[in-house]
Amino acid sequence: AGTLAAGDFLRTKHPAIRVVATEALQCPTLLSFGFGEHRIEGIGDKHIPWIHNVRNTDMVVAVDDEQTMQLMRLFNEPEGHACLRREGVDEATIAALGQIGISSLCNLVASIKAARYYGMGGRDVIFTPLTDSMELYSSRVEEMLADHGPYTTHLADQHYGRYLAGTSTDHLRELSYADRKALHNFKYFTWVEQQGRSSAELNQLWDEDFWLEVFSQEVVDEWDRLIDRFNQATGLNRSEREHTT
Repeated sequence: AGTLAAGDFLRTKHPAIRVVATEALQCPTLLSFGFGEHRIEGIGDKHIPWIHNVRNTDMVVAVDDEQTMQLMRLFNEPEGHACLRREGVDEATIAALGQIGISSLCNLVASIKAARYYGMGGRDVIFTPLTDSMELYSSRVEEMLADHGPYTTHLADQHYGRYLAGTSTDHLRELSYADRKALHNFKYFTWVEQQGRSSAELNQLWDEDFWLEVFSQEVVDEWDRLIDRFNQATGLNRSEREHTT
């Protein structure tokens, strides 16, 4: 929901933007109230976060975890880089692909799906946070090598065509008012029945004024003060300075 909150903030600056939420196809909670296991590490699943402002969400996109895992190989294996060069990707972009982790790949695919669904072109802008990097997942590349063998030119070309150039607009839904209300109501079963929140608190989340207060400068400044206090108490600020130097 922190990622989606960036969309909520941008909406206050540009009211006409569309906010898109993404999840794993193997666990389509937002798309169809579904559940299941998946390989997109670092992405929420099986419930709708309390702080997800579903009233402000325009679309949900479910991404197949197989697509993210194969794009991980395409973006991080030598034959994958060679394929991207043949397709005209510049060296600076290829060198930066390690900054895109598995959940970031999910966001990237969802962005492509949304852009194609809405018919976006060169005059349009789409933002997506890259929420992790491959520093966390180098072992996953090794596991794919062990399980599936060397990454060949044929596989790289196949995965580029199918999972990048061939990304389609399947497994997404533009949300109506009724869809958003249903997602809001679905929070009840996690947060009221299981986590002890009240129905009154849940109903507050449907009130647009509640979110305006949440994102008010006064509240944000207080969060910043609390974060700074926590970082000082735990020594995190010191660790960051040492890492920088």
